[in-house]
Amino acid sequence: MGLQGKKTSKWFQRGKQSLVGGVSSGFRYWGEDNTLVIDHGEGAYLWDMDGKRYIDFHCGFGPVILGHGEPSVVQAVAEAAAGGTVYAIPHRLEIEAAEALKKALPWVEYLRFGNTGTEVTMHSIRLARAFTGRDVVLKFEGQYHGVHDTVMFSTAGAPAGSLGSRYSPTLWASSSGIPDYTRAGTRALPFNDLDLVRRLFKRMGHQIAAIIVEPILGNCFAIMPEPAFLEGLREVCDEYETILIFDEVKTGFRIGLGGAQEYFGVTPDLATYAKSMGNAFPVAAIAGRGEVIQAWAKGGIGQAGTYNANSVGMAAVKATIAQLKTGRPYRRIEKAGKALMAGFARICAEQGVTAHLLGLPAMFGLVFSEKPPREFRDSVNHDEELYTRLTHAMIRRGVLPVDDALEPWFLCAALSDEDVATTLAVFEESLKEAKH
Repeated sequence: MGLQGKKTSKWFQRGKQSLVGGVSSGFRYWGEDNTLVIDHGEGAYLWDMDGKRYIDFHCGFGPVILGHGEPSVVQAVAEAAAGGTVYAIPHRLEIEAAEALKKALPWVEYLRFGNTGTEVTMHSIRLARAFTGRDVVLKFEGQYHGVHDTVMFSTAGAPAGSLGSRYSPTLWASSSGIPDYTRAGTRALPFNDLDLVRRLFKRMGHQIAAIIVEPILGNCFAIMPEPAFLEGLREVCDEYETILIFDEVKTGFRIGLGGAQEYFGVTPDLATYAKSMGNAFPVAAIAGRGEVIQAWAKGGIGQAGTYNANSVGMAAVKATIAQLKTGRPYRRIEKAGKALMAGFARICAEQGVTAHLLGLPAMFGLVFSEKPPREFRDSVNHDEELYTRLTHAMIRRGVLPVDDALEPWFLCAALSDEDVATTLAVFEESLKEAKH
């Protein structure tokens, strides 16, 4: 039985007449009978075309931090749009938004705005390559940094059991259409293995322009960095004059106002932000410190965008940060997330299902395996079939996580205590169903 109701199914088929495959992003396609079509959202909820309401733990892959249609953000955006959206000239809201972001991230000296996570990770890598005069970028298996060619290797879409020796990993292209020559500029290693990083740098450290890393694996169960791993990356980069880039597109403004830099106490040279910084409005930023971020001002390094710092995005940043600075959204998310993680663990134990809860209350993963994973290669041990049966049973009952366990559960501040209680009851019923 699919997840679509009758009206939702008709709308999906209607969409297929205009949209390739009925979607505008490949990640949104869940199958012919399971791809939902949403009518609207409000607070912690979404409604599909049949009028069915869902408690939303998808949150648009993470950007919805305050809730859908948060009134303070909507009002600020409407007021900004009434005065025009794109000027091709610096403007007041752009400067005010930059100041608000810097106050939220005290380590940041300078920044530039973009629109998407893909865009800002692409520009951060180009900036690092230009600054160092080197070509190679190191990323980690299972990590996702957008859909530009340099980083579309060994992502969470790769076959985890086919990545070769961990000492000499096979670079797996996550899409057709990526030129073979791109491989020469990318290396991928297992996450949480600092010895392998040091081994690679001893061999070719002075060819490596940057390490780009998601401090928490945002596309692999929300696996956390082990103690000293991020600190070790910082030390290696300092030793070899390599640029350390934190991809905080998911963790930034979600796990706390200061994101992963604040949480883990490790400061990168560059960091990329998007998603939660604008409560789901399309806005992003590259922030940094020292000579690296200032290299743009000296000229010769391409970075531009017609819609960069548009007034709508800038208003969303200001309004979202103003709400987050009060601390109230984080307290609500922390309470709800802790209750859900503890409740899921208890229910699994009571039903004899071995499970592990990873990550933090604002973004956590549920893994059905004997041992908790520490890197992407461990995902082969996860019972994906059980997880899919579980999540589909929950969606049919009105609770909406992503049906792929590699994608974490995301929480927003609009969740109520009743929503948490409902979710736990639905989880318990659905797990019983999924086991049989």
